[in-house]
Amino acid sequence: MKKHYWLIIIILAFKLYSQEILNKENIYTENNLAYKVENNQLFTGKIQNFKQKNHLLSEFEFVDGILVIGKVYFNGKEKIVAEERYFFKNNRKVEKKIKYSLDHKIIWTQYFDEYGNKKLEEDFKDGIMIYSCPYNNNKKHGKVFSINEKGERNECVFENGKLIKTDKEKPNG
Repeated sequence: MKKHYWLIIIILAFKLYSQEILNKENIYTENNLAYKVENNQLFTGKIQNFKQKNHLLSEFEFVDGILVIGKVYFNGKEKIVAEERYFFKNNRKVEKKIKYSLDHKIIWTQYFDEYGNKKLEEDFKDGIMIYSCPYNNNKKHGKVFSINEKGERNECVFENGKLIKTDKEKPNG
């Protein structure tokens, strides 16, 4: 009897956590929500786009009709993520982009506000941040940090897209 009880729990768990996978022809969007064509219900699951029926190009995940994450894959035999995009739930605008290398190390990240303006950009090399730049209204604004190819650290300050000060400048006086 115990074995049957555990079997039922496992089957229900798979049913609860499995996601429906459709193609873009099986859903439609209205008022920034995704619905299934077959029954007009809010869609929870993934939409996948293929090239020649066997090469996955991209997939988009929805929860209760809301776009949550999008992934783009490298063009190859393996399923390796090239880029991920996370979306704000209220307006479907991109909140964060992450670009990966073939060995799945992060190359760069970008963060955005709810209006689609870039807030921060970061570049990485071998898992180490080599560049960081804050933005305000899509213009560099704040302390920009970078490490050059010689391993030297550089900093400069931008205000509304204009260079104000670099770490190499000497104070007036």
